[in-house]
Amino acid sequence: MKPPLELPEDLRRMLRSHSPELESDIERFLETAPAPCLYIRSERVARSPLRPSLLHRLMGHRAARPVLSALDSKFGGIPYVEEADLTWDGFHFLGQLNFAQLGDTPATVPRHGLFALDRDLRAPDGSPHSFRVRWYPEPTEARARPVSPPPCVGRWETRMRFSAGWSLPGGDAWEAPLSSSDAQLRDTWNDWTPAGYLEDEQSPGLHRVSGHRSAGLDEPSAFVPPHGRGRDLQEYTQLLRVAFDSASGFHWGTSWAYVLIHPEDLARNQLERAVVAWANA
Repeated sequence: MKPPLELPEDLRRMLRSHSPELESDIERFLETAPAPCLYIRSERVARSPLRPSLLHRLMGHRAARPVLSALDSKFGGIPYVEEADLTWDGFHFLGQLNFAQLGDTPATVPRHGLFALDRDLRAPDGSPHSFRVRWYPEPTEARARPVSPPPCVGRWETRMRFSAGWSLPGGDAWEAPLSSSDAQLRDTWNDWTPAGYLEDEQSPGLHRVSGHRSAGLDEPSAFVPPHGRGRDLQEYTQLLRVAFDSASGFHWGTSWAYVLIHPEDLARNQLERAVVAWANA
């Protein structure tokens, strides 16, 4: 159920002091602003990491063997692979998302298919082409090829746990209805965090599927569009945002990875045309 979105009284008074019309405009904006999303939390599945640290080895812990199946949504472990010639030279497996396991899926994302990301170590964090995207529209155990555990970005294998949530527009899109240069009003508006929304921006280590584009994408540090598409980020849907992950053991510094896809490619179920952009958290 969508949480209520009521203006705080102090913010309402500020809007009304500018004009009754501005208050009405903001209320109309809030009626249609919420967009459903899914939050991803990571849960370790073993007592030892896939890649033990020196401390773990000194304590007698051995490297854990992958636990989750090739079809599971996860970070690390055994990836789902259908290609006979897929190479891991220069690549580390980050994780994969099996849309059939999402449950209460927003209407903007597929109902089935498996989407995977591999980190290309030949490109530094925050640079274009730093990820390899893989997309399997009809994943099955019969189609999965046996593979040895590849090197992984995170040190731990973790299961993805999904929960429903709500997002709001960010950055320029959130400020657009103000139509006022009043700095105090703008600061009060931006400081307002409605209860029940934007949980991934308030709780460290959460990732998000679908919802509005994040504020950081107003000024991306790296973005290369797919072949045949334009560079205007307003044309793209935010499919996934990957933050840092303490349970899995990976982080990107001050930037996060954003998986973007053009709505026409999404409608055609062509998620292999998704691209990864980098932007501040």
